[in-house]
Amino acid sequence: MELIIDFILIVGIVLNTIILLKLFKTKNNQLPKKILIVFWFFILFTIIHFYGLLHDLNYLLIPTFILENGSRFLLAVLIYLYIKSLFENENNFITKHSTHFIPFALYLLFYIIPSSINYSTHQNIFPYIKIINAHINLALIKDSYGLIYLLMSLNIFYKYEPRLKQFFSTFKEQDFVWVKKFIILFLVALSIDLVMTFSEIYFGYNVEWDAYITVFFVIIAMGYLGYFGLSQTTMFLTEITSDDTLLSKNDNIQKIIKPEEEKELKTNLNKLFNEEKVHLKKDLTLNDLSQKMKISSRKLSALLNDVLKTNFYDKVNYHRVEEAKNMLVTDKVLQYTITAIGELCGFNSKSSFYRIFKNSTGYSPSEYRSSFNKK
Repeated sequence: MELIIDFILIVGIVLNTIILLKLFKTKNNQLPKKILIVFWFFILFTIIHFYGLLHDLNYLLIPTFILENGSRFLLAVLIYLYIKSLFENENNFITKHSTHFIPFALYLLFYIIPSSINYSTHQNIFPYIKIINAHINLALIKDSYGLIYLLMSLNIFYKYEPRLKQFFSTFKEQDFVWVKKFIILFLVALSIDLVMTFSEIYFGYNVEWDAYITVFFVIIAMGYLGYFGLSQTTMFLTEITSDDTLLSKNDNIQKIIKPEEEKELKTNLNKLFNEEKVHLKKDLTLNDLSQKMKISSRKLSALLNDVLKTNFYDKVNYHRVEEAKNMLVTDKVLQYTITAIGELCGFNSKSSFYRIFKNSTGYSPSEYRSSFNKK
C-alpha cells in the first residue's frame, strides 16, 4: 500500500509542477491566472506535506504544515474567486472580496501557527490548542466550509455559462465543461473526506489511510485538468475577460456605438466574414475579431448583441454552416470526407459540426448532401 501511495503522490507532484509551469508560460497576466497560481501552489505544498508524512520526513512536514493544514479554508475560496473573476471584471477585485479570506487568516493566526510552535518546540506554549483538538472536530468544519464554497462556485458557473456565447465561437469540453467537472471532482474529494469524518465521529470507524484517500481524489482532479485544461486554447479560461470585454446589461448602446458609425462597422464585419473568411479559424474568439476590426471587444459585443440581434457564437457558426453547405454541394465533397469538410469550415470536431449543422438546417451534413443530389 505504501508503494502505491508513494507513486500516486509523486505523480501528483509532477502533474502539479507541469500545471504551474504552463501557467507561468501563459502570456496574459490577468487576475484569474494569478489566483490559479496561488491555488496550485497550495495544492503542491499539500501533496508534499503528505509525501513527508508518508516517509516521516520532518524537514518537509514542518514547513508544509502551515499551508496544508489550512488549505481547506482557502482552496475552495480560491476556486470560488477564480470562477467569479472570470465573469466579474472589477477593479480592486481581491480587496472587495477580502472578507472571504478572514476564516483562513483567523485559523492561521490562532491555530496553525500556535500548533506549529508547540510541535517544533515540543512544549505546550499554547495550551488552548489541546482543548480545541479534544473538543472540536476541525476536519468536519473545514470540509463543510469547503463544500459550501464549491457549491457557490458551481452556482456562479451555471449563472454565467449562457454568456460564454458572447466571447467564443467554439465550445469544446476543454474550454468550458472541464471547469464544471473540475469543481465537481473537488466536491467529490471533500464529500468523501466528510463521509469518513462522520464515520469516525458516529461509528468510531477509523481508516488508516483516510487522508491519503482525499489526496488521491485531488490528484485525479489534477489529472483531469492536465488532460483537458492544459490543452485548451484559452489556457485555464484565464483569457475570458479583459477590461472592455464584459458588456453590462445596463450599458446604453448609444454610448458605445454612435449612429453614424453603425453602418461602417457592419460593413467591416461583413467583409471579414465574406471576404477574409475569419470564421474558418477554429478557435476564433471575440477578442480576435475585435482586433481585426480595430475596435474594442465591448463595442463589437454591442454591435452583435444590440444592433445585429445575435451573439458571437451564433454569428460565427452561421457562416461556418453556410460554408459547409456550399462545399457539400460541390465537387469538394468528393475530395474530402464530410468530417474533413467540417474541419475546413472551422468546426473543431465531428460532433460539434453535426450538431450545429443539424440545428441550423434540420439535416445532418450527410442528409443535406443526399437531399441535394435528389433535386
